[in-house]
Amino acid sequence: MSQPIEEIVEITGWTGGIRRGRDWADVEQAVGIRVPDDYKALMAKFPSGCFRGAVNFSNPIDARIDLAEFVREDIHGVLESFSGTWNNKLEGTDYRLFPEPGGLLPWADDTCGGVFFWRTSSENPNHWPVVFWDRGMSEWNEHPGGMVEVVWEVLTRTGEDNILRMDLGYEKPIFRVPSTHLGDGEWLPHKEYR
Repeated sequence: MSQPIEEIVEITGWTGGIRRGRDWADVEQAVGIRVPDDYKALMAKFPSGCFRGAVNFSNPIDARIDLAEFVREDIHGVLESFSGTWNNKLEGTDYRLFPEPGGLLPWADDTCGGVFFWRTSSENPNHWPVVFWDRGMSEWNEHPGGMVEVVWEVLTRTGEDNILRMDLGYEKPIFRVPSTHLGDGEWLPHKEYR
């Protein structure tokens, strides 16, 4: 486990694991491209869930996630929402969507309509920068580092010094599996995550 991932585990107090359901070759074949090693390492440690209420993702190697549904909804569904004549989110940018060369490939959302992507600009996925679409501000932010660095910054930075450009001080730097909010800060993990 890399140092930033060890720090993420420590910061969040995470003690759980995943239920491995498939290997990365199956995921990469289904998605149609290799994915970064830092993503693979983080997914080996954390199941689907949300970091600090701001980085929400599905883990495609976890047995609790249906791979076909993941590809259909988390990849193609998101890409479709950014394409078409009524969606001008890419207008005025140099961005294009996967599977075009260098296209944006989604890997998480912010629970408020914003989306985290990799810009698949290099043949080596470990060099892909992270791009964030901020729905509230209707703007794009790009981070030169990988997704683990982005997650680490969201968990540790105070003020607006993160890719979200948002002060997350009101949120504890925790990891939460898919859960239902019960009110008064109480959450009930979905049955398959208990």
